[in-house]
Amino acid sequence: MQAHRRRVLAFSAALTVALAATAATAAQAAWTTANQHQLVPAYLYPDWWNAGNGWYRMCDAMNVSGGASTAVMNPDSGPGTSANPDYRRVIDYCHARGQRVIGYVHTSYGSRSAAAVRADIDAHYRYYPGIDGIFLDEMSNNSSRRTYYRNLYTYIRSKPGVRDVVGNPGAVASTGWQLDTPVADELVIFEGTPSAYLRWRPPAWVFGKVASRFSHLVYATSASAMAQVCAYSKNQNAGYMYVTDDVLPNPWDTLPAGSYWTIEVSAC
Repeated sequence: MQAHRRRVLAFSAALTVALAATAATAAQAAWTTANQHQLVPAYLYPDWWNAGNGWYRMCDAMNVSGGASTAVMNPDSGPGTSANPDYRRVIDYCHARGQRVIGYVHTSYGSRSAAAVRADIDAHYRYYPGIDGIFLDEMSNNSSRRTYYRNLYTYIRSKPGVRDVVGNPGAVASTGWQLDTPVADELVIFEGTPSAYLRWRPPAWVFGKVASRFSHLVYATSASAMAQVCAYSKNQNAGYMYVTDDVLPNPWDTLPAGSYWTIEVSAC
């Protein structure tokens, strides 16, 4: 009888945890374009000792109403070869402000070996056990790579703690297979300039899903064009939005300075 009761209690506890995790995921995905959040590729060094550093300004300002915004950390085109205490410090800082921090891993559109991708995922969780998931960059839009990405998604979801998976194909697929399978919890479906963005419209399937499944990234955007880009994004079902005046070859290595960033987090 006692053994049976322990099994029932253990099952009940496991069910409670599972339901809590499901509720947390649902809460994270509850907002509309009226309550846009930010997903920032924060490929800038966490120089936390400098007043006004990008990481602190970012996590101080990003929207946390109804759920966290997300910063993508990228120590060395991936996790690097050892833990960096500066990243650990800004992860703690961002968490204290209700934000999420996820680790960058590239997949080369499904051509990188799954073993190498898993090794980077393992290293992120080993060096930075407080991270909130993984950013799978260069995700293929080709559904023939479904099994490859589904296996990676399952692998990430087996990690302890928060395991949010953001896929970045940088363009939108013709169908919703990446979210329907699923191989990602959120998708970056646009990455480009404001001139391209203002001519772009996602396919119909995107509008059948909640906005917080989608992120748009727009770079090389002047301060005068930023408000127009933000307004346009609300009609394109963008639940996450990030706009920057930074430019190629790496438009993600600085955070917009001064009033640009302050205005953006209000406009987007």
